[in-house]
Amino acid sequence: MGFGSSYSHDKRAWQVEDQFMFGPDILVAPVLREGARARTVYLPAGQRWRDAWTGEEHEGGVALQAAAPLERIPVYLRAGAQIDHL
Repeated sequence: MGFGSSYSHDKRAWQVEDQFMFGPDILVAPVLREGARARTVYLPAGQRWRDAWTGEEHEGGVALQAAAPLERIPVYLRAGAQIDHL
């Protein structure tokens, strides 16, 4: 997994192995640990990202703690992306 090639200018993105891009606009961060209800998500630099569930925006180039209840996988949308619905 990972998304380093999509963000070749962001060296930290090359180190992420447990999240991926679904097309150019959707970042998916699956929960891989049994029982986990949150996880660290790295948002690639050079973009703003919007939490697909809450609408909260974040600057890229940061790692944040994302809520991950059973019914909701952490998903972030690239700011400015034209996405009808998930």
